Amino acid sequence: MLESVITHFEGRSGTEAPNGKPRAPMEIIHLTEVFRERGWRCLYCSLCDIEIASLRHHNVYDVATGTRHELTNSSLNTQVDAVVARLLGPVESRRDEIQEYFEKLWTDFTGTVVNHPASVLYGLRKDYLFEYIDRGFRVIPTRYFESSVSLQELTRACGNNPEGHIVKPVTGELGNSFMAVHELNEKVLRHKEPLVGGWLLQPFNPHVWDGEYQIFFVGERIVHGMRKFYPKDKRFGLPARAGRIVERYAPTSADRTFAREARVLWTEDLGKLTDLCRVDFVKEPDGLPVLLEFEAVNPGFSFGKLGRPRSHRLAEIIERHIRKRVRY
Repeated sequence: MLESVITHFEGRSGTEAPNGKPRAPMEIIHLTEVFRERGWRCLYCSLCDIEIASLRHHNVYDVATGTRHELTNSSLNTQVDAVVARLLGPVESRRDEIQEYFEKLWTDFTGTVVNHPASVLYGLRKDYLFEYIDRGFRVIPTRYFESSVSLQELTRACGNNPEGHIVKPVTGELGNSFMAVHELNEKVLRHKEPLVGGWLLQPFNPHVWDGEYQIFFVGERIVHGMRKFYPKDKRFGLPARAGRIVERYAPTSADRTFAREARVLWTEDLGKLTDLCRVDFVKEPDGLPVLLEFEAVNPGFSFGKLGRPRSHRLAEIIERHIRKRVRY
């Protein structure tokens, strides 16, 4: 029997072209091409079209036929071999929904999920940084505060140096709610309180202006590296997503060793299976990497920066890895 894969990406108004086909992101398009070449039946579904409690998938798009179907929990298990949950959209305001979905996949879906639900659920909160810190890993100094923290408490924790510190949500991603402490006020904190799940306080690391580095894994294999350069946000003097430059980067031997150690800690020490992951770091003046994040929830692979031949080869690597997982 040929494998069948269902791939998720963010659903919202306007995600369909006039011909009724989903506007799939570039990464999904490359993956779909390779999956179909290798005999898979490819299905698309957005999270907004899933009744999570019953695991009923509505409006499922069959790429080969251009038709739409419904999958119950039972038919999901009999017709789908792998769920590749990718590009789910911003997590901050939908964390509970995403968490519930992966919990249901873990308990009720009998096929393969990429990434494994245990890894995704653990990575939804950046508390894992304290596991790295406790094991002596090089991580930017980090303190945790409940979402109810006051501005006075944060300022005091900064040693009355709010200009040199930033906060980010423990449940954040994509730079959402990344802010300088000196630009915070109680109104912002109280608005964010029900959304963020807690705050991480860190000194601002100026080495980010030299680049934020990323190393990408498929299974145990390093597939490529990227470096991001950020313009300053004129309001806060912090890195800004708008206008950032992303370029391919050849990781050094030290970078590769650091990234592999970060992955081993996640998979062996913490016991979380990863199929697709990314290690983010900055470099100190001596060249030593310092961990920013271990991304196992939704690591975008920068397909748009690779060019078509490299993107196709990367999609082939991902497909081969998933095929092995399905056959375990």
